[in-house]
Amino acid sequence: MENNNIISDWLEKNSNPEIDKLVEINLAIANKIHGLLKERGLKPADLARMLGKKPSEISKWLTGMHTFTTKTIAKIGTVLGTDIIHIEAQKEYVYFTVLVKDQEVEEEMVFEESVVFSILNMDKKAS
Repeated sequence: MENNNIISDWLEKNSNPEIDKLVEINLAIANKIHGLLKERGLKPADLARMLGKKPSEISKWLTGMHTFTTKTIAKIGTVLGTDIIHIEAQKEYVYFTVLVKDQEVEEEMVFEESVVFSILNMDKKAS
């Protein structure tokens, strides 16, 4: 039991928040992939075949100790037909020049592009 305390003490003293967060993210990705495979009735070997990888490599990935590249995450999402990680879409900036009492005032505002074009009653192609 004392050996376990030594390890726990060392981990507590030497922990790195960045590494802890990386492990947390890797585990979340692996769990998401596990869930998607289960939903689709697939096994890790099926994913290996879909990606052209060895089943042993996929098994390693699914332990959660593998650091996924964005390229690998994109490939997995593509073959499974869904996003593994959801990233909010970037807002587009729309710049207006407004005339206020014959004075030009330039304003920067963030709007959803579709909202701007519908408010202005414009076809996006015409912009």
